[in-house]
Amino acid sequence: MSDTEDYMSDKFLHGIEKSTSSSLIYRHADKRKFELMKKKTEIETKLNEKNSIKHIEEEKREAGLSSAITSSNKGYEMIMKMGYKPGQGIGKTGSGRIEPISLEVKLDRQGLGEGIAKKERKKKDNSHRDKLDNKSMKDFRDRIAQKRTEQLLKTDLYKSQKVCQKLDIQQEIKKPKEIWFWLPQDNEDDDNSDTEEDDDFLPVSEKLEILTKYLREKYFYCIWCGVAHLDEDDLRDNCPGDTRNDH
Repeated sequence: MSDTEDYMSDKFLHGIEKSTSSSLIYRHADKRKFELMKKKTEIETKLNEKNSIKHIEEEKREAGLSSAITSSNKGYEMIMKMGYKPGQGIGKTGSGRIEPISLEVKLDRQGLGEGIAKKERKKKDNSHRDKLDNKSMKDFRDRIAQKRTEQLLKTDLYKSQKVCQKLDIQQEIKKPKEIWFWLPQDNEDDDNSDTEEDDDFLPVSEKLEILTKYLREKYFYCIWCGVAHLDEDDLRDNCPGDTRNDH
């Protein structure tokens, strides 16, 4: 087999390398040429848009809206004859509009009034959302206030039970008038447990009202004053009332 026919010979390999290099150069040149043509087309398109009738009209409109009318304007001449002075409001008392009504150019394809309708719907949605947020905040505050009130009632009931137990024991009373008048005992029998379960149906506020009334009538004691008064008259004259809010 000769060198010209041997595909593994140096001559054959050099030919392939030369052909490959030439084709790469050709492709790179075409790519560069295509990019230049594309950029040129974009520049020409922008120039055409800038010089288009629409663009010219927009520039003229913006220039007209941004500049005040001159004395050569017919409408301006009419209001000047009617007594208008530049810089003052229109009307007999001069309290009217100073600047002319602004012109809003409609560039979209929506129907007339659609923009206003959208703004109204958005305003309504925002108002509804604000009402919901306010309601949620009010409900949260109400729950916090209710929990605080319940905690105060439990605290006052505990203090009343403690004071009642102490005063009853000082009077050598062996058993409270109601089982819940005293603090819960660990050694209660079954009968007392059943009675206490029945009394649990009473709300804390009602228990507190009954127990504080008992302390005031029997011992002239007010848990919010923190003292036992001398008698009924002393309790009436020196105690603001029979509830926490009175104090």
